[in-house]
Amino acid sequence: MSVIWIRDKYFKELKQRQEDITNTLLSGVKSFDQYQHLLGRYSSLVEAENLFRELLGKVIQDDEEQSNSS
Repeated sequence: MSVIWIRDKYFKELKQRQEDITNTLLSGVKSFDQYQHLLGRYSSLVEAENLFRELLGKVIQDDEEQSNSS
Protein backbone atom coordinates (compact mmCIF):
# COMPACT_ATOMS: atom_id res chain seq x y z
CA MET A 1 0.00 0.00 0.00
CA SER A 2 1.56 3.29 -1.03
CA VAL A 3 1.42 6.70 0.57
CA ILE A 4 -0.28 8.04 -2.55
CA TRP A 5 -3.05 5.45 -2.26
CA ILE A 6 -3.64 6.35 1.39
CA ARG A 7 -3.62 10.06 0.55
CA ASP A 8 -6.14 9.63 -2.24
CA LYS A 9 -8.46 7.45 -0.15
CA TYR A 10 -8.28 9.83 2.81
CA PHE A 11 -9.05 12.91 0.71
CA LYS A 12 -11.86 11.09 -1.09
CA GLU A 13 -13.44 10.11 2.23
CA LEU A 14 -13.10 13.64 3.62
CA LYS A 15 -14.71 15.13 0.51
CA GLN A 16 -17.56 12.61 0.61
CA ARG A 17 -18.30 13.44 4.24
CA GLN A 18 -18.16 17.17 3.49
CA GLU A 19 -20.60 16.67 0.60
CA ASP A 20 -22.93 14.64 2.83
CA ILE A 21 -23.00 17.44 5.39
CA THR A 22 -23.52 20.07 2.68
CA ASN A 23 -26.42 18.10 1.22
CA THR A 24 -28.01 17.73 4.66
CA LEU A 25 -27.67 21.46 5.28
CA LEU A 26 -29.14 22.31 1.88
CA SER A 27 -32.08 19.95 2.30
CA GLY A 28 -32.94 21.54 5.63
CA VAL A 29 -32.20 20.86 9.24
CA LYS A 30 -34.65 20.29 12.06
CA SER A 31 -33.15 22.73 14.53
CA PHE A 32 -30.50 25.34 15.05
CA ASP A 33 -28.65 22.88 17.29
CA GLN A 34 -28.45 20.38 14.42
CA TYR A 35 -27.24 23.18 12.13
CA GLN A 36 -24.48 24.14 14.58
CA HIS A 37 -23.49 20.50 15.03
CA LEU A 38 -23.20 19.96 11.27
CA LEU A 39 -21.17 23.15 10.84
CA GLY A 40 -18.84 21.96 13.60
CA ARG A 41 -18.39 18.59 11.92
CA TYR A 42 -17.74 20.28 8.57
CA SER A 43 -15.16 22.59 10.12
CA SER A 44 -13.45 19.62 11.76
CA LEU A 45 -13.21 17.84 8.41
CA VAL A 46 -11.70 20.93 6.78
CA GLU A 47 -9.21 21.20 9.64
CA ALA A 48 -8.29 17.51 9.29
CA GLU A 49 -7.74 17.97 5.56
CA ASN A 50 -5.51 21.01 6.12
CA LEU A 51 -3.50 19.22 8.79
CA PHE A 52 -2.98 16.20 6.55
CA ARG A 53 -1.86 18.43 3.66
CA GLU A 54 0.56 20.20 5.98
CA LEU A 55 2.01 16.91 7.22
CA LEU A 56 2.37 15.60 3.68
CA GLY A 57 4.21 18.78 2.75
CA LYS A 58 6.62 18.28 5.64
CA VAL A 59 7.24 14.66 4.67
CA ILE A 60 7.99 15.67 1.08
CA GLN A 61 10.27 18.47 2.27
CA ASP A 62 12.12 16.12 4.64
CA ASP A 63 12.54 13.55 1.85
CA GLU A 64 13.96 16.21 -0.48
CA GLU A 65 16.36 17.48 2.19
CA GLN A 66 17.58 13.95 2.91
CA SER A 67 18.13 13.16 -0.76
CA ASN A 68 20.00 16.46 -1.30
CA SER A 69 22.30 15.88 1.68
CA SER A 70 23.23 12.34 0.56
